[in-house]
Amino acid sequence: MKTPRHLIIGLVITAGALYYTLRNVAFKDLADSFKTVDYIYLVPAVAILLLSFVFRALRWRLLMAPMKKVPVAGLFSPLMVGYMANILPARAGEFIRAYLLGKKHGIPFSGAFASIVVERLFDIVAILLLFAWVFMFNPDMLDSKAAISGISLQTLAVRFGELSVVLVAALIGFIYMMVAHKQKLMSFIHWFTRHLPEKWHDKAEYLVEEFSLGYMATRDISALFRITLYTVLIWISIVASYYPFYFAYDLANKSLESVMVVTVLVCILIVVLPTPAFLGSFNAAILIGLHDIMQEPELTAVSFGMVVWAVNFGIILIAGFYFVLHDHLSVTTLVKVEEGGEIVKGSGPPR
Repeated sequence: MKTPRHLIIGLVITAGALYYTLRNVAFKDLADSFKTVDYIYLVPAVAILLLSFVFRALRWRLLMAPMKKVPVAGLFSPLMVGYMANILPARAGEFIRAYLLGKKHGIPFSGAFASIVVERLFDIVAILLLFAWVFMFNPDMLDSKAAISGISLQTLAVRFGELSVVLVAALIGFIYMMVAHKQKLMSFIHWFTRHLPEKWHDKAEYLVEEFSLGYMATRDISALFRITLYTVLIWISIVASYYPFYFAYDLANKSLESVMVVTVLVCILIVVLPTPAFLGSFNAAILIGLHDIMQEPELTAVSFGMVVWAVNFGIILIAGFYFVLHDHLSVTTLVKVEEGGEIVKGSGPPR
């Protein structure tokens, strides 16, 4: 069996990011640093992280409502297994979430995946607001001399912001066309696909029709308000989940500014440097935020990043494996979904 190219690329990026993070730290000193952590503070950190997943499930339920009213409890399995699947190459978790939701609740894959796209739109807007807040109150952050693989932090941050703005604008434009001018959009798609073989022509139009269902919640002002509210609560939880670790390590700077800078940098690097389970890119972001910008000791910043990553992914891994066993899911099937086979078989129009 050939090793997928994207797996190799992901592992290379992971190795490079981990080297960047660990290059100035002795492993013995790192191991000793874990003994000085006040682990009692991990209790509120875990509680806040779990609460963020509850908010994610509540938001997802609202987005799914136009297709099918799914109870919140029925969303935790695809949600947590999907997040766990991000250990697979190419961030396969989003596809697996949509596949599992469809299989469990009889929802078309394209519609389920569209709801996840809308989720990401709200999340990107939230990240951009955090991004703007940080640079409004900490403009010197971009002056950091930190660099990843020869690319400066300033360049990464600017490119991330530009790409995010373009992506948000494109998604909003597409959703607007779906909601307000669907017939015009379908006419354009029909014109674009008319020269394709009939089976591909029908399939493309079917997928767009199903995909549009994932955006229907945005037409309801009440639902839109609640989706926005849950997005705010999700990101408050994400930011707040870092804070207990500041006390666990008794950092010198426990300001909200420091937590916000770390959150924004994590968001930037896990997007710009895609790695399986965010390993490496997550750690490098913590190092830059705490050591290069906030001037915390390098060993402390590296140790902090390792523990925060382990807690975050540990929760996801435990919950994911629980639902894999509880729902009798096949790991082989999940890998096939990652490779696209199961999606292709299940995404065509009914015959």
